Amino acid sequence: MSAHDLHGHHGHTHLPRSTWDKLGIFASAACLLHCLALPLLIPLLPALALVPHTGVHALLLVPIVGLSLLALLPGYRRHRSRFVGVAALAGIALCSIAVGAEALFHIETLDVPFTVAGGLLLVGAHVVNLRRMRTQTCLSGCPA
Repeated sequence: MSAHDLHGHHGHTHLPRSTWDKLGIFASAACLLHCLALPLLIPLLPALALVPHTGVHALLLVPIVGLSLLALLPGYRRHRSRFVGVAALAGIALCSIAVGAEALFHIETLDVPFTVAGGLLLVGAHVVNLRRMRTQTCLSGCPA
Protein backbone atom coordinates (compact mmCIF):
# COMPACT_ATOMS: atom_id res chain seq x y z
CA MET A 1 0.00 0.00 0.00
CA SER A 2 1.44 3.35 -0.99
CA ALA A 3 1.30 6.59 0.96
CA HIS A 4 -1.13 7.82 -1.70
CA ASP A 5 -3.58 5.06 -0.72
CA LEU A 6 -3.67 6.27 2.89
CA HIS A 7 -4.07 10.01 2.30
CA GLY A 8 -7.17 11.75 1.03
CA HIS A 9 -7.40 14.93 -0.98
CA HIS A 10 -6.74 17.17 2.01
CA GLY A 11 -3.92 15.18 3.61
CA HIS A 12 -6.21 13.30 6.01
CA THR A 13 -5.25 9.74 6.77
CA HIS A 14 -7.88 7.21 5.63
CA LEU A 15 -8.00 3.51 6.33
CA PRO A 16 -8.61 1.17 3.41
CA ARG A 17 -12.30 0.18 3.16
CA SER A 18 -11.45 -3.46 3.92
CA THR A 19 -10.09 -2.42 7.33
CA TRP A 20 -13.59 -1.41 8.48
CA ASP A 21 -14.95 -4.83 7.53
CA LYS A 22 -12.09 -6.56 9.33
CA LEU A 23 -12.72 -4.45 12.44
CA GLY A 24 -16.44 -5.20 12.15
CA ILE A 25 -15.73 -8.92 11.98
CA PHE A 26 -13.48 -8.61 15.03
CA ALA A 27 -16.08 -6.63 17.03
CA SER A 28 -18.92 -9.01 16.11
CA ALA A 29 -16.76 -12.03 16.93
CA ALA A 30 -15.75 -10.46 20.26
CA CYS A 31 -19.42 -10.01 21.11
CA LEU A 32 -20.13 -13.63 20.18
CA LEU A 33 -17.20 -14.85 22.25
CA HIS A 34 -18.27 -12.73 25.20
CA CYS A 35 -21.83 -14.00 24.95
CA LEU A 36 -20.86 -17.65 24.71
CA ALA A 37 -17.89 -17.67 27.11
CA LEU A 38 -19.05 -15.41 29.93
CA PRO A 39 -21.44 -17.95 31.48
CA LEU A 40 -18.53 -20.40 31.66
CA LEU A 41 -16.08 -17.84 33.07
CA ILE A 42 -18.22 -16.30 35.81
CA PRO A 43 -17.86 -19.27 38.21
CA LEU A 44 -14.11 -19.32 37.55
CA LEU A 45 -13.48 -15.58 37.83
CA PRO A 46 -15.74 -13.88 40.39
CA ALA A 47 -14.31 -10.48 39.42
CA LEU A 48 -16.13 -10.70 36.08
CA ALA A 49 -19.42 -10.79 37.93
CA LEU A 50 -18.80 -7.17 39.04
CA VAL A 51 -19.43 -5.89 35.49
CA PRO A 52 -23.14 -5.85 34.69
CA HIS A 53 -23.80 -8.13 31.73
CA THR A 54 -26.24 -5.63 30.20
CA GLY A 55 -23.66 -2.85 30.35
CA VAL A 56 -21.09 -4.94 28.52
CA HIS A 57 -23.55 -5.77 25.74
CA ALA A 58 -24.59 -2.14 25.38
CA LEU A 59 -20.91 -1.10 25.21
CA LEU A 60 -20.17 -3.77 22.59
CA LEU A 61 -23.22 -2.79 20.54
CA VAL A 62 -21.97 0.77 19.93
CA PRO A 63 -18.76 -0.15 18.05
CA ILE A 64 -20.51 -3.03 16.28
CA VAL A 65 -23.15 -0.71 14.84
CA GLY A 66 -20.61 2.02 14.08
CA LEU A 67 -18.17 -0.32 12.33
CA SER A 68 -21.02 -1.95 10.42
CA LEU A 69 -22.17 1.42 9.13
CA LEU A 70 -18.63 2.48 8.19
CA ALA A 71 -17.93 -0.75 6.33
CA LEU A 72 -21.21 -1.99 4.99
CA LEU A 73 -22.97 1.17 3.80
CA PRO A 74 -20.26 2.20 1.31
CA GLY A 75 -19.91 -1.42 0.20
CA TYR A 76 -23.65 -1.85 -0.27
CA ARG A 77 -23.85 1.37 -2.29
CA ARG A 78 -21.20 -0.02 -4.58
CA HIS A 79 -22.16 -3.68 -5.06
CA ARG A 80 -25.88 -3.65 -4.04
CA SER A 81 -25.71 -7.14 -2.52
CA ARG A 82 -29.10 -7.80 -0.95
CA PHE A 83 -27.56 -10.39 1.36
CA VAL A 84 -25.20 -7.77 2.83
CA GLY A 85 -28.02 -5.28 3.39
CA VAL A 86 -30.50 -7.75 4.85
CA ALA A 87 -27.92 -9.60 6.98
CA ALA A 88 -26.54 -6.33 8.37
CA LEU A 89 -29.96 -4.92 9.24
CA ALA A 90 -31.14 -8.21 10.74
CA GLY A 91 -27.90 -8.65 12.70
CA ILE A 92 -28.02 -5.13 14.14
CA ALA A 93 -31.72 -5.54 14.94
CA LEU A 94 -31.24 -8.87 16.73
CA CYS A 95 -28.30 -7.59 18.79
CA SER A 96 -30.23 -4.40 19.63
CA ILE A 97 -33.33 -6.38 20.67
CA ALA A 98 -31.19 -8.57 22.94
CA VAL A 99 -29.63 -5.53 24.63
CA GLY A 100 -32.94 -3.66 24.87
CA ALA A 101 -34.92 -6.64 26.19
CA GLU A 102 -32.33 -7.20 28.90
CA ALA A 103 -31.80 -3.54 29.83
CA LEU A 104 -35.39 -2.31 29.66
CA PHE A 105 -37.48 -5.35 30.53
CA HIS A 106 -34.98 -7.61 32.33
CA ILE A 107 -35.70 -10.37 29.82
CA GLU A 108 -32.50 -12.39 29.71
CA THR A 109 -33.80 -15.39 27.76
CA LEU A 110 -33.37 -13.54 24.43
CA ASP A 111 -29.79 -12.59 25.19
CA VAL A 112 -27.82 -15.59 23.95
CA PRO A 113 -29.92 -16.71 20.95
CA PHE A 114 -30.47 -13.18 19.59
CA THR A 115 -26.88 -12.04 20.18
CA VAL A 116 -25.41 -15.18 18.62
CA ALA A 117 -27.73 -15.04 15.60
CA GLY A 118 -27.15 -11.29 15.18
CA GLY A 119 -23.38 -11.64 15.53
CA LEU A 120 -23.25 -14.45 12.98
CA LEU A 121 -25.33 -12.41 10.53
CA LEU A 122 -23.01 -9.42 10.96
CA VAL A 123 -19.87 -11.50 10.51
CA GLY A 124 -21.43 -13.01 7.37
CA ALA A 125 -22.37 -9.57 6.05
CA HIS A 126 -18.81 -8.29 6.58
CA VAL A 127 -17.23 -11.34 4.94
CA VAL A 128 -19.51 -11.11 1.88
CA ASN A 129 -18.95 -7.36 1.72
CA LEU A 130 -15.17 -7.88 1.73
CA ARG A 131 -15.43 -10.45 -1.06
CA ARG A 132 -17.79 -8.32 -3.16
CA MET A 133 -15.60 -5.25 -2.75
CA ARG A 134 -12.48 -7.18 -3.80
CA THR A 135 -14.27 -8.71 -6.79
CA GLN A 136 -15.75 -5.39 -7.85
CA THR A 137 -12.42 -3.57 -7.42
CA CYS A 138 -10.65 -6.22 -9.45
CA LEU A 139 -13.33 -6.26 -12.16
CA SER A 140 -13.13 -2.51 -12.57
CA GLY A 141 -9.45 -1.94 -11.84
CA CYS A 142 -7.45 -5.02 -12.84
CA PRO A 143 -5.50 -5.00 -16.08
CA ALA A 144 -6.98 -7.30 -18.72
